[in-house]
Amino acid sequence: MTREQAEIEYRKLLNEWTEEDEEICKKAEQAGILKPGLDSNRELFEGTKKKYLEKIKALRESVDEE
Repeated sequence: MTREQAEIEYRKLLNEWTEEDEEICKKAEQAGILKPGLDSNRELFEGTKKKYLEKIKALRESVDEE
C-alpha cells in the first residue's frame, strides 16, 4: 500500500472511530449512564479504542517503504 492510500484509509478509520464513539455516547446518555466530564466516561470507549488502534497499527505496517 502506498503512503497516500494509507493516509486515505487512516482518515476513513478515524471517521469510523468518531462515529462509533458518538453512538456510544448517545446510547449511554439514553441509558442514563453518561457521566459529566471527559475522564469519567473513559471505560465506555475502551473497546473502540483498542479496536481502532489495532487497525491503525496494521495499516502502518502495510505501508510500503519508499
